[in-house]
Amino acid sequence: MAVITVENDNLQCGDTLVMPLDCVLAVTSSSLLSYTSKSVVPSLVVTPFEVVPTGEEIQKYLLPGLPSHLDSSRSQITVVNSSTAGAQRGQEVYDRLLQPLLQALDVTHEYIPTSSASTISEFAASLSARESGLPHTVILLSGDTSIHELVNSLTPISSTQSIILTLIPTGSGNALMTSLSRGTITSALFALLHGKPSPLNPFYVAFPEDSKEVIPPTTHDPNGKTVALETPDSLSGARKIFALVVASWGIHAALVGDSDSPEYRKLGNDRFKKAAEENLARNVAWHGPVRYLPVPSGMEEIVEGPHSYLLMTSISSLEAGFEIAPTAEPLSGKLEMVQMPFLKGEEIMRVLMLAYQNGKHIHEKEVLYKEVEEVRVTVLEKEERMRRWCVDGRIIIVPNGATVSVHKGVENIRGWNVEIVV
Repeated sequence: MAVITVENDNLQCGDTLVMPLDCVLAVTSSSLLSYTSKSVVPSLVVTPFEVVPTGEEIQKYLLPGLPSHLDSSRSQITVVNSSTAGAQRGQEVYDRLLQPLLQALDVTHEYIPTSSASTISEFAASLSARESGLPHTVILLSGDTSIHELVNSLTPISSTQSIILTLIPTGSGNALMTSLSRGTITSALFALLHGKPSPLNPFYVAFPEDSKEVIPPTTHDPNGKTVALETPDSLSGARKIFALVVASWGIHAALVGDSDSPEYRKLGNDRFKKAAEENLARNVAWHGPVRYLPVPSGMEEIVEGPHSYLLMTSISSLEAGFEIAPTAEPLSGKLEMVQMPFLKGEEIMRVLMLAYQNGKHIHEKEVLYKEVEEVRVTVLEKEERMRRWCVDGRIIIVPNGATVSVHKGVENIRGWNVEIVV
């Protein structure tokens, strides 16, 4: 029987196997689960043997049994691959890493690759009809967009059900997992095996009934379209969107909205840079009072405007290194607000670049940075493009004079208890 030890950041098994600790996923009673790192998408390696782990360093890698969210007798387990996310490596990650890992652990699961833009929303809407009495475990191979889509497609239920999410980041934007220090595929897989579920606590944005949503161009509809905003609770008069990353009005929403237009999409990934340059060059201001309830006082305060930038988030980083809300605590339910008055484009850029320096922008006199319970914005703009909001990448257009409210995190989503493994 071999003895496993850790020395000099290497895992050593007896006299025969030495492996960098960074490549180890788990040590079970009968095998070592690791991965090769010689390609863009690593491959799983299963090394069977009987081992005796020794030393404190090895303890965090031990997997004496399956966590409940991977136990097929205690959870309905589904893997959903957002096939077109990011560089479209989801299938390869499933084939080379995730499926062999689940097979090695004898985890029974259903596999759903997306085949259309509605696959995830249809899957989420179907969950309430799955009457096994077991909680759902959903492993998403995707970016931020797919988890947003899944959460917002859950239909209202009368008796509480539970969903446990695990996100394996394969998207072009992985802000949520980056803020949770799980921004790589392998670190997310480690969390899948050794992590514990925590409440997702998304914040939410309430829009007026006559709001519209911009549907981006697709291969089937190259021009995109604008439709009435509908959510699963629309019949009650509400238009509530749950957010995991960001809600914004002003220049952030403008550049996200412009970058999704047919003209900009022709530029590929350069469309974001081009949209930012053109919006900054316009030197425009957004008008309407911003009312907010700061923590801990809860006494309403008002910023009359005009504004250049208004952004609410529950996470620290919108991308790796860009700490827009450095004191944010992901999954805590807390909500941070970042606001800037009207500034010229070059000054906005100067301030925002400080976010790459550990969030130093929040100390600038031009920046209002607060933890808030609620933000209410009355949009006073005649031009439609100035009435665009961004919620996790979705673009919503509100009527002139309408009020949009943003609320701190909630545990229950239309009757569902939603958790994420970290």
